[in-house]
Amino acid sequence: MSHTKLSDRELKVLLAILRCGVEVYAPKIRDKLREFENEALSIGALHSALDRLEQRGLVESWMGEATKVRGGKRKKLIKVTGEGQIAVSHAMHTLNAMAEGVLGGDGAGVLA
Repeated sequence: MSHTKLSDRELKVLLAILRCGVEVYAPKIRDKLREFENEALSIGALHSALDRLEQRGLVESWMGEATKVRGGKRKKLIKVTGEGQIAVSHAMHTLNAMAEGVLGGDGAGVLA
């Protein structure tokens, strides 16, 4: 069975979306990524990653309703599709399988 391959950035973006909730917009995704990494991803790089993920069917986007908080502007909302969830699951399974035996049970090991 063939699985969708994800780059490191794509995996992190998908995980950030999943951590944020069902429907989220780019600034929240960027904040979530910043929470876990010391390096901030530019909004342009994030949008490029989101566009690639959407072209591959791993995320969906749509325009939300206008709100007074945003001065009548609409947000582009994003969610991970079923295919995106499968891709994340497979990528995490692969990483965990590869790390088994390299990292000790207490997190210490060859890489510690």
